[in-house]
Amino acid sequence: MTTTLLKGFFWAAFCSRPAEAPRKLEYVKGTKTMADCKLAASKLSSFGLAARVVLEEKGVAYERIEINPTEQQSDQHLSNVHPFGKVPALYHGDFHLYETAAIARYVDEAFDGPDLQPEDVKKRGNMQKWINITGQYIYPSIIGDLVMQRLAPKIGAFGGVTDEDVVAASVPVISHQLTLIDRALGESGDYLTGDFSLADIMVATMVQYIGLTPESDALLGRQPRVAAWVQRVTSRPSFEAAAYDLGL
Repeated sequence: MTTTLLKGFFWAAFCSRPAEAPRKLEYVKGTKTMADCKLAASKLSSFGLAARVVLEEKGVAYERIEINPTEQQSDQHLSNVHPFGKVPALYHGDFHLYETAAIARYVDEAFDGPDLQPEDVKKRGNMQKWINITGQYIYPSIIGDLVMQRLAPKIGAFGGVTDEDVVAASVPVISHQLTLIDRALGESGDYLTGDFSLADIMVATMVQYIGLTPESDALLGRQPRVAAWVQRVTSRPSFEAAAYDLGL
C-alpha cells in the first residue's frame, strides 16, 4: 500500500501547537468555484477530505474555506462554523450544515450527478450502518489511536512522544474492523453495498491512513481484498481533486 494517495491528515494532531492570533476565515478557491456553495474545513481534516470527495463525485462547483485548526475553539468558529469546534461545515446559499454524514447525504440529494446512495432500502440501511461505524469506531481507532500517535510526533504534537501502549491496543481493534470490511466485500463485491456509495467514501477515507504507519503491513498486508478496495476507491478522480498534498 503506497502513501501517494494519502494526502489529507487528521486536523487535531496540530491542536497542541501554540495558538495563533485570531484572523478572519480565508476563502480559498478549489478546482471549481461557485458563489453559493462553500465547504469549510482544515487541510488536515480526514472528514473534510471525505466531504470534498462527495462534492467532487457529484460534480458540484464549490469554494473551499480553509480553517486554521488552532481557531476551532474560537467564538467565531463556534458561532459560524461548528458549535462543537469541529469541521467540516457546508454553506449552500443561506443554508448552513455541519457533520460530515449529514453533509454527504444533503449533497447527494440536493445536486444533480451520479447517485451515491442505493435505491434499495436494505442497501441504503447498510450504507448508513457503515457511515455510523466510521464515526463511532473506525475513526477513533485508526485516526485517534494509531495514525495520530504515529505521525503527530513528527510534526511536534503531544510533545513528540508516541504512546506505544495506545498504538499496541489499537492494532487488534483495527484488525477486527478490517475483517468486518473484508467480510462485507466478500458478500457484496467491489464495494461495501454493491455499487459505489457514500459508505465507500467514508470508510476508505479513514482506512487509507493506515498506509502512513509502520503497522500497515501487519494490518492491510493481511487483508488483500480490503487493500485492493482502498486502492480502487482512492484512485477515483474525486479523491485526487479533493486532496491536499501535505508532503506526509
